Amino acid sequence: MFSWQLYQSHRDKPLMRVHKYENKPFKPPKRLNDSHATQNVIRSTSTKRQGVAESETTSVKKAKPMSSMSVHSSDPSDNKRYFTLMYRKPTQKKHKTWAGDGYATFREGGKLSFYDATGKSIGSAQYKNAPGDMLENLFKSSGLEIQLDYEVSDAKEYQEVKNVLLGNRQEKSSSSQHFDLGETSLTVESSSHNNDNQITPAPLFQNKRANKFKPLIKTCPARNSLISGRKSESESHTNPERKMSYQPVFDASKIDDPIIMNKHCSAEVDVIVDPFISKNLRSHQREGIKFMYDCVLGLSRPPKDLATNQEGFTSRSIILEQDSDIRGCLLADEMGLGKTLMTISLIWTLLKQTPIASTVSCSQSGVPLQGLISKVLIICPVTLIANWKKEFSKWLNLSRIGILTLSPQNTLERDKYEVRTFLRVQRTYQVMILGYEKLLSVSEELEKNKSVLDLLVCDEGHRLKNGSSKILNVLKSLDIQKKILLSGTPIQNDLNEFYNIIDFINPGILGSYQHFKKRFILPISKARDPSNRHNETAVQKGEELSQEMIEITQRFILRRTSSVIESYLPPRMDLILFCRPTETQVMAFKDILQNCGPDLLTTSSNSSLSVITLLKKVCNSPSLIESDAYFNTTLGDSRIFKKYTQALNSGKLKVLMTLLERIRNGTEGEKVVIVSNYTQTLDIIQNLMISADMRICRLDGSTPSKQRDGIVTSFNRDLSLFALLLSAKSGGVGLNLIGASRLILFDNDWNPSVDLQAMSRIHRDGQTKPCYIYRLVTTGCIDEKILQRQLMKQSLSQKFLSDCNNGKDSSNDDLFNKEDLKDLFSVILDTPSNTHDLICSCDGAGEEVNSESVASTMNNKGKRYSPDTWISALEAQKLLEDKEDQNLEEKASLMKRCLVGYKHIGSKHFCNLLDTVAMEAAQNAQSDVTFAFMKPS
Repeated sequence: MFSWQLYQSHRDKPLMRVHKYENKPFKPPKRLNDSHATQNVIRSTSTKRQGVAESETTSVKKAKPMSSMSVHSSDPSDNKRYFTLMYRKPTQKKHKTWAGDGYATFREGGKLSFYDATGKSIGSAQYKNAPGDMLENLFKSSGLEIQLDYEVSDAKEYQEVKNVLLGNRQEKSSSSQHFDLGETSLTVESSSHNNDNQITPAPLFQNKRANKFKPLIKTCPARNSLISGRKSESESHTNPERKMSYQPVFDASKIDDPIIMNKHCSAEVDVIVDPFISKNLRSHQREGIKFMYDCVLGLSRPPKDLATNQEGFTSRSIILEQDSDIRGCLLADEMGLGKTLMTISLIWTLLKQTPIASTVSCSQSGVPLQGLISKVLIICPVTLIANWKKEFSKWLNLSRIGILTLSPQNTLERDKYEVRTFLRVQRTYQVMILGYEKLLSVSEELEKNKSVLDLLVCDEGHRLKNGSSKILNVLKSLDIQKKILLSGTPIQNDLNEFYNIIDFINPGILGSYQHFKKRFILPISKARDPSNRHNETAVQKGEELSQEMIEITQRFILRRTSSVIESYLPPRMDLILFCRPTETQVMAFKDILQNCGPDLLTTSSNSSLSVITLLKKVCNSPSLIESDAYFNTTLGDSRIFKKYTQALNSGKLKVLMTLLERIRNGTEGEKVVIVSNYTQTLDIIQNLMISADMRICRLDGSTPSKQRDGIVTSFNRDLSLFALLLSAKSGGVGLNLIGASRLILFDNDWNPSVDLQAMSRIHRDGQTKPCYIYRLVTTGCIDEKILQRQLMKQSLSQKFLSDCNNGKDSSNDDLFNKEDLKDLFSVILDTPSNTHDLICSCDGAGEEVNSESVASTMNNKGKRYSPDTWISALEAQKLLEDKEDQNLEEKASLMKRCLVGYKHIGSKHFCNLLDTVAMEAAQNAQSDVTFAFMKPS
């Protein structure tokens, strides 16, 4: 059947080009607006393939030279030239055939970019010769041989090729509605009157192996005869509005308890977590994945009661509204809840699936063949790189996903080369894991190709708290929209650092820093200032603004405590043991404080910090002051130092060695982890343990990164190893030390997150034995002040991250102010526990502070006044007299809140300690334990 329209469209163009590398003439079929003409193209081409006389093709005019062709572009700013091409893999066969067809673009400067028929890149090349000779060259790129066929000159064909390469869908009507979903777009037709002559058929390309043509569906505006290849002309015109139906990658009906992601109204297909992973996830992890997915796609978070209380919430999908302010989230779960596993699950889901199937290649059945993202950058401490790779291997198998890590033996040039390869090569690697320090050295390469990075994950994200940090500025310059920060302790010191983290995740959501400081930081800090505790107006305003900030940030912050996994883990017992200072320590305290002068507040801040550090060292062991620079330059005296050279010269060292002896002799096969913030302290402990014939291993800042994983593995598996000495800051993050069931925290850090991270090393998934955590504190010294300060910082974190008080607590969270600084340099010798004295007057018979008593204490507050209210001089004097007492009461109430659940055990009641090891150590005739707090799980 002869088609006049087909003849007119091809009258001035060649239908084929005989190529010297092909045994048969070939010309890719031309896409036409008229479905009848297209069918004729298919039929006529097939007929020629079956041996139609060559006379039918000899009358066709030869192709015009490239120099004489005129390209008609609908976009005057487009400086590209477009070509059709054929490609194949290199072969030694005598009769070579082409494997597929596609398109090429040529830019000024000589760059050729090659694409297959779906618009997917298959390589590139540089061509510096005359453009007219390109058709005669055989290009080699990405393991393929590529031959250009002809230059696209027809205006309609030019636009069609351009649409394929840009991945755009042509509109079928003048009225449409546009939705934005993350970085993808979707146009939904709203007009029911379509012109059949305006339907753009799906791109066609040749399957030469089958010797026939098949339709390839990339984006399908309608199910017409070109999509199915079998529908009749009448059926196509009868249902012009019929859409392509897409299928999810996984069939939810065939999965036990599937995880179906929430979606926007513009989503075309369900996104379902791979059952290979979802079968291993617990309920809180399933909720966490859905939460992160909603945030990175910019969907509004569902009501909290719906997410946590409705049974089967994760097994179904909910339609959510778009939230243009959110493109990232902060997963602030406490340690041990599986933040790494949840992140890996989300990465795998986004790499393989997308809710907008029309924007990617699909199978004939409508299943998306690509995901929403293609390149992921994970930034973490260098000590966790191997752990991340191991977790990917554990949950996914590295044969399914490409993970790139930079070898420590690499030169800088090698690192840059591997980063460039990761960014430019599409399929080899999907995830790159970098250390925070390494990020700075390869930042230039990342910025050159930052547009290909789709998702950023920052583990231990609280490292980005400093607004002037080089690392933070580099990450901001990459401008990656989708971000996930993982941190068990995002608030470590104050709201300034909290702002830096939040503004990085979702820029501008809290406004500028100046605005945030004026609106939130200053009023909240004023409300928490002890001098304003009686100012009703200031306190009320602080409460309101605290609640407002909580409502903003909870849309993209998810915080769960370890209580959600208590049913999955063996029991845990926390014990705080207060240790009596030795006579040597008391003498050292007196010598230092006397030589520093009567008023430490008049000294410089550097001097005060130096004295505080010196006092902390004395709490661990007086022998540590020998190497202290401040002591040697200011207070050094050889006669003084000789008194501090004994081995067991601190109460904590005595209690430690007693505990270790009881663990080794009284338990079978149990191991212990000993954590300290100072490597010098670890040196002393190591010498004592070696002298006691205890087999140990050690991990601190001096341990090479390539040896860390081996040390952890050996400790967990080698039964002959009894203890691991661990540096809190270097090795207390991200390590799974489930080979041990007991952990001793020898000293405390001002930052509570450091200690909390370290104490969570053993009570994790995979642990099979009951766990015991011991914290050693020197009684009445600066050790207790640090412990109390930690409790207050934990209170601040709970206030803005969790819902235990809904942000309504208006108490002063600062335990110390300027007036309290003198107390840091005091030593109280006549108390078994200064902390217990502040919060309770019981005799230590095992009483427990409960939440009800804390609530009643907080509600019993003193009278406040408004600055607009006049008071008499006697009333003012009374307020000043009561200020100190009320200050102590509020401190007590805050510490009680942080110690809820702890039992108070005095020296006369150590038999009530539920841990045999601690009870035997405390009841020893020469025991140095003065008091204990015990919290059984």
